[in-house]
Amino acid sequence: MTKRLVLLALPLLACLCCVAGTVGAIAPINHSGWYGYSPDYGPGDGEPPEGGNCDNAGVAYPDNPFGGWPVDYEPEWGLVTFYYCNIYPDGSPHWGVDLAVPEGSTILATTDRAIVRQVVCPDNEYDCWNYGMGRYVQIEAQIRVDDYDACVESHAGDTEADDCWINSGWLATYMHLESATVSDSQIVHRGEALGFTGNSGNSNGAHLHYQLNSPAVGAVDPAPSMFGE
Repeated sequence: MTKRLVLLALPLLACLCCVAGTVGAIAPINHSGWYGYSPDYGPGDGEPPEGGNCDNAGVAYPDNPFGGWPVDYEPEWGLVTFYYCNIYPDGSPHWGVDLAVPEGSTILATTDRAIVRQVVCPDNEYDCWNYGMGRYVQIEAQIRVDDYDACVESHAGDTEADDCWINSGWLATYMHLESATVSDSQIVHRGEALGFTGNSGNSNGAHLHYQLNSPAVGAVDPAPSMFGE
């Protein structure tokens, strides 16, 4: 069962404010590009995350293992410059949340435990395009097995024993990075650094595109899990 959340800000107004002016001392972002992540919109490496359905805007999913602010920068609504399913001038929807934070801000894991699934263009290569996503990191949340306590006990109290965690299918993708600090298959935990924000790919202004994907419905709105109810 899902629950629809009434967001506290007007998505379109936030987008227009971003294009027309600045958020504090941060340069505006040009959202005129196309972000469908189609393989036909290349060149690129890695596997782009799926799109979603705009009916998911504002919906909170109880099984979503991700939660919290995805960047080491003071959380505030004013940093959100483009919301889930805001529409670009070409009519394509936006499948994540954009945060206008300074270049070089640290991006953070937002789930208790995750495995790194993709690190694309990890080094600071400014020609990294990737279907417009630029340099990006993707992690898959892992969740405790049903008999977690017994599993830990059987592994001499090791709460990090791999047997006691399973892959959830839920993905978080962090796009337009300056660089990454993790590698494929690495295990990360909530609050650990994954890389640094930048301006790579189809981006005109340093920012983070943060996208969540459910194994059941594709892209979902990150805002409910970022800000709480």
